[in-house]
Amino acid sequence: MADNDHQEDAPEVMLGFAEPVDLEEHGPLLAEQFVSKIGGLPLWLNPEHILDAKEVICEQCSKPMTFLLQLYSPEDHPEEAFHRAIYVFCCKTGACHKKSLEGCFKVVRSQLGQYNAYYPPVSEKEDNAEEENKGWVPLESNKRAKTCFVCGLHGPKVCSKCHKFSYCSPEHQALHWTKGLHKQLCGTNPPPSHNMDLDTNLAELSIASHDDQTKTLNKEQQEYANKLDIDSKLIERMFRFPELEIISEPEEFDQEALDEGLAHDSSGDEQEAEEGWEEKAAALKAKKEKRAAALAKKNGTGVSKSLESAEASMNALVPVGDELYENTKTDIDAAFLTFQKRVALYPDQVLRYARMEYDVTPEPLYVSDIGIPKTSEIPPCPDCGQERSFEFQVMPQLLNYLAIDHSASDALDFGTLLVYSCKDNCHVEGKHYQHEVIKVQHFSEDGMEGTNMNIGPTASVSSK
Repeated sequence: MADNDHQEDAPEVMLGFAEPVDLEEHGPLLAEQFVSKIGGLPLWLNPEHILDAKEVICEQCSKPMTFLLQLYSPEDHPEEAFHRAIYVFCCKTGACHKKSLEGCFKVVRSQLGQYNAYYPPVSEKEDNAEEENKGWVPLESNKRAKTCFVCGLHGPKVCSKCHKFSYCSPEHQALHWTKGLHKQLCGTNPPPSHNMDLDTNLAELSIASHDDQTKTLNKEQQEYANKLDIDSKLIERMFRFPELEIISEPEEFDQEALDEGLAHDSSGDEQEAEEGWEEKAAALKAKKEKRAAALAKKNGTGVSKSLESAEASMNALVPVGDELYENTKTDIDAAFLTFQKRVALYPDQVLRYARMEYDVTPEPLYVSDIGIPKTSEIPPCPDCGQERSFEFQVMPQLLNYLAIDHSASDALDFGTLLVYSCKDNCHVEGKHYQHEVIKVQHFSEDGMEGTNMNIGPTASVSSK
């Protein structure tokens, strides 16, 4: 019973894992599926009112940001939060992050009540759904806002020549023209299909380019479809992050994890760090001695000299589950040790969702004791004055899925992203997107190299 009580006392955390989108079995991800996802183009909860690019401009390079992820997180209160989504954007240019973290990440909240013009109030899978949905009329397709072909934000600008593609900004129109194939395809008409208008024909060919089994195309149509596909993939590779679905499951603990106190959201303390350190230092010492013996045998040198070489080669801190810090207690960072142990239980997690109950104030899993944001650094909601609470965090494992060249000196990097949102999910009539707060915490370069565990500053990058 004691163990059950322990689990009940700990706030539940839902973990997010990145999974490939199964296009063959399930088709593309759609807004009406209310999915959580990484990369690709954003799926807007409100298709009539789409976020304007000026709301997510990088404050360093003044260019539109790239969509990082969205999280579908409906809540019971208020009724306008029946459908609720959080969108996270970032500047894809690592050089901007090196200059300053200020304004390189932004997060917005969008929500809808149960009764709206976009989604049936009752799921089609529920009993009597047809009867209960009687009278509901979906939004006319011509009222849906146009989206930028490059980034998926609101696209009020249209190609003046072909009028088929929309853009959020001159930068993205130029990108499509020069880096994509639009310069070649603009003004050309797709080979006609029987009884099909031009726009429908273009859409059908786009589908066919992804799945040749969907449509039977002649040689000319297939060539055009292939060009459309190449055009889309070129822009996707240059500007967007790879699209992946976020699958969630609860964070559960075995008995060993419970005994070690890992079910708590606390980042740990020095006593816990020192107790764990003794055992880990002994294991590290044994590993060094084993390597020294191997070096002595290979090089014909003494064990003591080889031990020095082994120590030098093992000083660097490496990822979770492998070697640890330098053997000195002055370098202990209790939060990082707890972070390593907690994450090692589910090493592939890319997201931790913590705001599961209204009467529980969750805490993030910090990557360091240094740079933890103070309560005073989280501004209240500007629309209602209510405090913002921690909702979820993006984990550094996500970087492994973003097709980033990690060897580049200006590669995008972070320790963790902490998202705080209005505790009351306030609704402002006529305001379709509300800015929330995102904090960035970094691993320091020195700490990750095993020299020490100084973590860089936490920067508030909320704008509104």
